[in-house]
Amino acid sequence: MINYSIIIPHKNTPDLLQYCLDSIPIRDDVQVIVVDDNSNADKVDFGHFPQWKGKNYECYFTKKSGGTGYAENVGMGYAIGKWLLFVGADDYLLPLPNEIFDEEKDTEADMVYFRPKAVMLSDRISYSKRADCYNAIIDRYFAYGDETELRCRYFSICGRLINRKMVVEKSIRFDEIQYSNDNLFAVKIGVNAGKIEVREKPLYCITESGNTLTSNFMKKPGELQIRTDAFFRAQEVVHEHGYPVDEKLAFEYLRLLFSSDKNAFMLNFDRMRKLGYKKSWLMKELFKSNRPVSRIKRTAYVLCKTMF
Repeated sequence: MINYSIIIPHKNTPDLLQYCLDSIPIRDDVQVIVVDDNSNADKVDFGHFPQWKGKNYECYFTKKSGGTGYAENVGMGYAIGKWLLFVGADDYLLPLPNEIFDEEKDTEADMVYFRPKAVMLSDRISYSKRADCYNAIIDRYFAYGDETELRCRYFSICGRLINRKMVVEKSIRFDEIQYSNDNLFAVKIGVNAGKIEVREKPLYCITESGNTLTSNFMKKPGELQIRTDAFFRAQEVVHEHGYPVDEKLAFEYLRLLFSSDKNAFMLNFDRMRKLGYKKSWLMKELFKSNRPVSRIKRTAYVLCKTMF
């Protein structure tokens, strides 16, 4: 019986992928699925592609170059385990997976969260901040017992076990977009999960190379617009299930759009209104400023564009 299906999307980093595969315990109840998203032949020796030593190893080579979300969707199509675990090819599992896998295989929950760790890829020792926001959510959960942030604002899918049956029954899939492809998936599994559980034990290590999408956050052409759209689509799901919208992040996206893309700003300003927010309150919160002239100009612009 397969208890765990581990899905690893990969592109052009065979050495990192091998390190990742070597961190996965060799067990008969573990299925490992690597989906190579059309790697370049000058970067990957396909005749000696990385291998996992367990018997339930599958590797699929796509020709689409569809991105991480596409590769993860392909991987889910081959998964047969009770639990899904998504692992980035540049990340890896920490040294307790056998113990954790033994303890969690019969857990009666739809989702189990573990504390993530983050290190710099250069030495896999030096501290990275990439896991701080997720550990902060876990800290607040243990302090106050409120599951809202875990269900609605924990946008990373790394470091948690996900009940595959729930994903299949709810037809939950990843966005096949360039940025924030896991936002909607993370929120959908969060709001649809029945029982969730949280562990203090670490399972997953996130690496930071200094040249990743997150380290170059919002610096690529079109990135802000794609991330904003992904965020608001996720918030619409949150709202539909009766949870509060992440106002702080919503306002931050809108402020960034205001100074860079007025059309996208107006589109997403209107989305906030449809989530139940009054126009006057939105303007007040969006354009708080210590400079009255700036505030007046911005408010006047929004009034003109939204009223006429």
